[in-house]
Amino acid sequence: MQYLGTNEAMPAKIRSYKGYKYFIIPSLFGALNGYAELPKSWKDGDEDELTVHGGITFKGYVRDGSSKVKVIGFDTLHTFDDQETRDLKSVEKECKYMIKEN
Repeated sequence: MQYLGTNEAMPAKIRSYKGYKYFIIPSLFGALNGYAELPKSWKDGDEDELTVHGGITFKGYVRDGSSKVKVIGFDTLHTFDDQETRDLKSVEKECKYMIKEN
């Protein structure tokens, strides 16, 4: 997947897990998207091996104050998504999963 630029939206939640940041950002349509910081050792294409919710749909940067963080991310706007898969707790769980699998 190519880098898609920078998501400039305001995160609803920023936390750290195992030394890496994750971000939860509402989409323009109100669903939550999850993003996890990539380690320095990340190789392009490694995201293809992750089985995160709905697959990785974003690789780029998220703004964290005045700096940018390199991330991969997923969305919750698939036809099979329901309120349970779109809630903050579920998105946060998937963000932690992405970090754990790195």
